[in-house]
Amino acid sequence: MFQTPACRPQRISWHSIIGFRTCRAWRLPTVCCLLIMAAAPSPLMSGEATLYRDQWGVPHIWSDSCQAAGYAIGQAQCEDSLYNVVYCLYAGVGRLCELTGPGLLKADLEARQLRHAVFARQAWPELSPQLRDLVTGFCAGVNDYLKSHPDELPVPVGKIEPVQVIAWHRALLMISTASIAKADAEASRADGYHPVNAGGPDPAPGVKSQQQGQPEHPGVRPGKSNSWALSGAKTASGVPLLLIDPHWPASGHLQLYEMWLHIGNDLHVGGFAPSGTPLPGLAATPYAAWTVTAGGADSSDAYALKLNPDNPHQYQFDGKWLDMDVREETIRIRQPDGQFTTRTVQVLATRHGPVLKTRSGVPYAAAMGGYERADTLEQFYRMATARTTPAFKSALARNGLSYFNLMWATSDGDIGYVQTGQAPHRPPGFNWEKMVPGWTSASLYKGEVPFAAHPAVENPTSGFLQNCNVAANVVTPGLTFTKEDFPPNVLYGHYDRYRARGARATELLTRVSQATLEDGRRIAFDTYVPPADLWVPVILEAYADFQKQRGATPGNDVDRQLEAAVRQLGTWNRQATRDSLGATLFRFWRLACNDMDSPVGRDRFQIPNTPQVRRDALKALRNAIQDLHTRFGTTRVPWGQIKRLRRGKRDWALSGDALGTLGMDTLRATTGTTFNADNQLIARGGQCVTSLVLLTSPPTIRSVVAYGQSNRPQSPHFADQAPLYSDERMRSVPWTMEQLKPHITAKTVFQHGP
Repeated sequence: MFQTPACRPQRISWHSIIGFRTCRAWRLPTVCCLLIMAAAPSPLMSGEATLYRDQWGVPHIWSDSCQAAGYAIGQAQCEDSLYNVVYCLYAGVGRLCELTGPGLLKADLEARQLRHAVFARQAWPELSPQLRDLVTGFCAGVNDYLKSHPDELPVPVGKIEPVQVIAWHRALLMISTASIAKADAEASRADGYHPVNAGGPDPAPGVKSQQQGQPEHPGVRPGKSNSWALSGAKTASGVPLLLIDPHWPASGHLQLYEMWLHIGNDLHVGGFAPSGTPLPGLAATPYAAWTVTAGGADSSDAYALKLNPDNPHQYQFDGKWLDMDVREETIRIRQPDGQFTTRTVQVLATRHGPVLKTRSGVPYAAAMGGYERADTLEQFYRMATARTTPAFKSALARNGLSYFNLMWATSDGDIGYVQTGQAPHRPPGFNWEKMVPGWTSASLYKGEVPFAAHPAVENPTSGFLQNCNVAANVVTPGLTFTKEDFPPNVLYGHYDRYRARGARATELLTRVSQATLEDGRRIAFDTYVPPADLWVPVILEAYADFQKQRGATPGNDVDRQLEAAVRQLGTWNRQATRDSLGATLFRFWRLACNDMDSPVGRDRFQIPNTPQVRRDALKALRNAIQDLHTRFGTTRVPWGQIKRLRRGKRDWALSGDALGTLGMDTLRATTGTTFNADNQLIARGGQCVTSLVLLTSPPTIRSVVAYGQSNRPQSPHFADQAPLYSDERMRSVPWTMEQLKPHITAKTVFQHGP
């Protein structure tokens, strides 16, 4: 039985965008609901939804009404993570200052500049009626929870409207799109923020320099996440197996929310949704499963502007001064006394897109594919209701997602991959890697690349697909297409980049046959450090050189420490397990390399094995030994003593790592870059909602999250999954009511809607 703990409610402060650090009662809503502490289900009526909580506190919702189901989702999300829900719903429409004061004015301004609310309002009438019912019910559930729990937040919260849900979903999925345009603008800083090569041919017209051998888009660090799909020919059950493994913040407003929905006959879907939205985006249905990783088609550019010196709201275009689109936006800012001040800002746009500014204050126009769309939630709804592979692919063809690698599998037995993004047809003659001239029609896009022209792979003969932030042409062995087979910048993200995780996933997936869920779990949590295969031999050879030079000269204490460290690395199995001593030493060696001006330094994935490099490698190892002795008094430190998961006052040892730029880039991606006062690396993201979906009938699902279902410290589900996560174990997710019945700990019946 679920027990509600007795704890006096407390207010929280809006002190952080990534934290929820308060003690308050974890209690179920008392308005518009009936709490029944029983496991037996009851018949559903129109406008009724039943929320069941399993032993992990995870919500499973049954309803015949989309509105009622949405209402239950809104209530459940508020019960588990009220702060995140409200933050997100205010962020999308640029109203965070109403909650927090002026500290997030920049975020509100950008939300207004990108016009998330404007396009959300335009999209709303065009969404499916069932989806609108789901969103409307969700907002009602949030609003009723806020009314019945007025003291849980430090400030009053206004009525939540559907436009806030749609705007937040748009804002979230445009993060990468906007970032690429910003990176293009900043890449022109050395040129005085002026276009280069304008009007003349580039070495490869219309092609960004990234396509001429550069490792990635300048200024855009490679994203993180793992995904793979095995065909039925590679599994013991004969049906596809999909890994959902986004590397994402484990807490804060970007935290993903787990839920499992069963609505009428049409919508049976579960998985992980952004907080503040009522539909999973990384998900499984009886007919399909899908996930995404970062890195898709380039859909953004920065246009330099020539402004009229007599009128800053005019820009030059084909020899004429054109008026910008000027909108007045009023931002309300909460003051310490609870009163509000207002700030009116002008939001500008040219025919290319919204006008933003570089870090140096230089205005430019950001062109972004799909800029006027706000229908990403509609695409996920259609994916969730598709019952066949053609229907699922038709939903994908809406091409509503930007800059993502999407991996999918269906119960028909198909697996597939596509690199998404609303990529434009770019005209030749410009350096699209930097700012391009916004004053000539010659630089305007020539339309959008059709979705069918995007890189895609289906049902490969290898029997598997993987995308651990790799290029589309290496998602499975044997592919022969290249960038030149697509319009410029469509085969784009992470191209020609060494990816340790992708290489390791390919190796393991090639080897496996008759795979079980246990095999999938083992691959998902694999801790092998592939770059060690490059670097450890260099260290061993460097030490051999040193021994030859030293000859018979007796070694001192420092030399003996070096010998022991070399032996430790030489016998290391190259796994970053919790008890590994070699993983700790290797990680500190990489940190020492990062401080050196040498080819062994940061972000080197291919080492020229020269005498100088070997000398540098040995010097870095001596520095690592000294650092370890300073911190711990020894080099024999288990990796799990350093890499930790922390929730509240408890912490657990972790395996794996996710420091890709220094080579500790394991499939078991656990973050942590800065040592705390106790010389620990506290993981706060990375593998946070790892799940395996086997498309049996019904689906067989295993999952684990980094902490627990609830963000309330008093909840028994605040950190109950942390021991599983630490041990690299997964829990079974019930799909049918018969599977769920033995695990029900709470039942709430909601009446809402028609």
